[in-house]
Amino acid sequence: MEQLADIELWNRWGLTVNLLQLVQIGLVVAGLIFMRWAFFKKILPWYYNRETVTKQNYTRVKRVITLVLVSLFAVSVLRVLGIDYLLLDIPLQRSPTGDGAPVSFHIRISSIVTGLVAFVVAGAFDLVIGEFLIQRFHRAKGNESKALSEQQQEQVTRRFSAVRPIMYMLAIVVIAEETGIARYWFHREPDSFKIDPTALIDVEDVLFVILVLFLVRLGLVFITTFVLQSIYNRSKVDTGSQFAINRLIGYFVAVISILLVIQAAGFDLFVVWTGAAALLVGIGIGLQHTFNDLICGIIILFERSVKVGDVVELSGHQVGTIRKIGTRTSILETRDSIMVYVPNSKLIGENVTNWSQIDRTARFHIKVGVAYGSDTQLVKKALLQVAENNGKVLKSPKPSVRLLDFGDSALEMELLFWSRDLVRVEDTKSDLRFAIDSIFRKMEIEVPFPQRDVWIKSAPPSVPTREEE
Repeated sequence: MEQLADIELWNRWGLTVNLLQLVQIGLVVAGLIFMRWAFFKKILPWYYNRETVTKQNYTRVKRVITLVLVSLFAVSVLRVLGIDYLLLDIPLQRSPTGDGAPVSFHIRISSIVTGLVAFVVAGAFDLVIGEFLIQRFHRAKGNESKALSEQQQEQVTRRFSAVRPIMYMLAIVVIAEETGIARYWFHREPDSFKIDPTALIDVEDVLFVILVLFLVRLGLVFITTFVLQSIYNRSKVDTGSQFAINRLIGYFVAVISILLVIQAAGFDLFVVWTGAAALLVGIGIGLQHTFNDLICGIIILFERSVKVGDVVELSGHQVGTIRKIGTRTSILETRDSIMVYVPNSKLIGENVTNWSQIDRTARFHIKVGVAYGSDTQLVKKALLQVAENNGKVLKSPKPSVRLLDFGDSALEMELLFWSRDLVRVEDTKSDLRFAIDSIFRKMEIEVPFPQRDVWIKSAPPSVPTREEE
């Protein structure tokens, strides 16, 4: 090898190329050609024959692979020929132990190429892995995924968006290593370097912690979507229970991950808990309502008195569907399709009517008054006919009619019917009232209005005064 290095092939403009460098470049080219053949002829056809992917995905992946191979060739040539010139070099810190290399921020030609390629590759991997996970989700769901609405499809796509921050964090880590900023460390005493270098926290550690948290998030999505979902399907677990289990597992994994990251960063957990105990007492006093909502959220998830998908009526006569039970607040979708954030304490500490039952049906009432002297059996027949003609009124249990009371101005009747349209039941009631008014007109059944007899008593004769006398 040393003999090949002594054979010069080019020596002009300050650039020397020997035979060893040429051989090294040839080996790099051969390796890149083999990688291109392996990707385009073996790996990609095998993958795309197994998975159904979009044409945009396939074309973009091919372009990214070509760009990566060309970039690797360019970086290899720069490194082999020794022309990877230093464009910027800014000293940042001395070595923490005094005998190591100082920390500096430097940019080379290869650093720019590597950074651009890292972000391009991150975007491509985000597209491929995200599409792969979404397809796996639909495949596991089977025919159910075809019936998903456009909003639910968007929620599924957003669920697997956890891949993107991981890919871009990896790109940032690569750039930090290339530029040397990854070794920038944090300390309390800038003029003192007599400290243990293993106890230092540098930029690389911070990036590693963030990357681990993103990985935990993606792993949690994978577990709840694929592993637990298959168990839910086999055990026929309802949607509310699935949400509660997933949420509790998320809380547990988040707490454990944060503790492990803190310990990996060099902190003593005993000291952390000791300091946090006093801090939490003060925070608890100032944020007692917030902590009340947090505890109520955990109680709801365990007790399951209110579940996701339940139709509830709050104390202020606000009716809606529970769409999400969060750590502090729950999201209620009203009849007007407006999202209302309700503190969890309201779902525990106040009177809440839960209309969602096993068969998802409820009974409703419509009051109507008819004039005295009306045929009550004819009125009953008309009301039952109106209920039977409405498609949102259940045939079983059958509608019924009650004579409530003999009112001041009318016979007070009540139509009782069952319906599954819990959220939009006011529209159903309105349709029934329109129909009742129409059939009463046809059958000449009078709906009275309040009547009062007013007696006007004449004033007594006035007593004459002295002047009048």
